[in-house]
Amino acid sequence: MKIEADGEEKIAVTLSERDMRDFDITYDEMDYSNIETRRVIWTILDEAKKILGKSINLDNRLLIQVSPVSDGGCVMHFSQLGEVCDHRKRRLIIKKEWQPVVFKAFDCNALIDVLSLREIDSDLFDSSEIYVLGKDYYAIFLPNISQTEKLSTVLCEYGTVTLSNKRLLAEIYESGKALKLSTADFVSSAPNT
Repeated sequence: MKIEADGEEKIAVTLSERDMRDFDITYDEMDYSNIETRRVIWTILDEAKKILGKSINLDNRLLIQVSPVSDGGCVMHFSQLGEVCDHRKRRLIIKKEWQPVVFKAFDCNALIDVLSLREIDSDLFDSSEIYVLGKDYYAIFLPNISQTEKLSTVLCEYGTVTLSNKRLLAEIYESGKALKLSTADFVSSAPNT
């Protein structure tokens, strides 16, 4: 776990995959209404107080932004929002910046068409992984939450779209064959059908 002061009223915490396992939590499970998430947050804030020598004033509203990182961990940013709240009304806000979108292409050609869209709108299709599972072609995207709806709308023309399906994601990661992202590499790597 890496804890850093990120300005006067902010703390940045990077959790590795091992840290996430030690805390017994995943990015998908992080939700402030979940008691385990609250346990992790309070543990992190206590550790931050020890390391940085300062604590976040919990009389103020607290914004917690969480982003996944490629190694299976996550980055958490704790920011005080400045306005003092009555203790009875105080609440923490947790905001996820990414939501996994699983795309199952109608066929190989539909997946190639989606890969071609990366050249047109690289921001929308920036974070993607391509897999073959059985005879099905999948792409996993991690768009910014504000772009999830737009991405899903575009992808629906080429296949089916599923949001935050942990079981499907696990199956693809465990049993699927990862393919390279460029169209040329994809065509040369694709299994014969």
